[in-house]
Amino acid sequence: MKCYGLFACLLLAACTKAPEKPAAPPPVTYFQPDPATVSAITGKVSYSGAVPTAKMISMDAEADCQKLHPKPIYDESLLVGKSKGVANAFVYIKSGLEGKTFAPATAAVELKQQGCQFVPRVISLRKGQTLAVKNADPVSHNIHPQPQNNREWNQQQSPGAPDLERRFGFPEVMIPVKCNVHAWMRGYIAVMEHPYFAITDDAGAFRLDGLPPGNYVVAIWHEKLGELTQPLAVAAKGELSLTFDFPPK
Repeated sequence: MKCYGLFACLLLAACTKAPEKPAAPPPVTYFQPDPATVSAITGKVSYSGAVPTAKMISMDAEADCQKLHPKPIYDESLLVGKSKGVANAFVYIKSGLEGKTFAPATAAVELKQQGCQFVPRVISLRKGQTLAVKNADPVSHNIHPQPQNNREWNQQQSPGAPDLERRFGFPEVMIPVKCNVHAWMRGYIAVMEHPYFAITDDAGAFRLDGLPPGNYVVAIWHEKLGELTQPLAVAAKGELSLTFDFPPK
């Protein structure tokens, strides 16, 4: 293409110049606690009320589910052991880690549909971490998380189907999960920005490792009992023991 005159040539060159590539985003700097100064938190979550009478779950609506349980099964929404320990309580650092970015988690977290129940009932994972949903039953299920901060989804999964893999982009405590086919199926998913969280065992015990020195608020969430919080000052290189006691409901 010809151009006539210096101005015309300069204008043509400017118009045909290749667009500049956008600058690459700056690298993310992940927070790395000093191993020489980190501490651990151990503790127990208990319930001071009377141990509730377990309610039997009826699976009469699904004969194939009923066949999987020759013995009666019971509702697990509030499991209290002989020593008053509460199982399936979610323990996490609620505040004190603001401004810190942690390296992402790479391993998938599995949620299994087994015996027409969600196993485990309560799970936790990091923001962006893969959730792998498995159907180990001879019947179809519909897994239906119902978040407030994340995208809601609802998907059918047939027996023997490949795992469903999903991710949550925003932190949230807690996301209730149900099966639209079997009304008794309930579960909960916690999505966290940091790695300092745990779920209590059958005795109500928990442990958080690798916590850097600082001032924190520790929170305990339970689907029936609500939430308890406690401020905590963590010094360098120690181990603290906490107790949380839910009042009677």
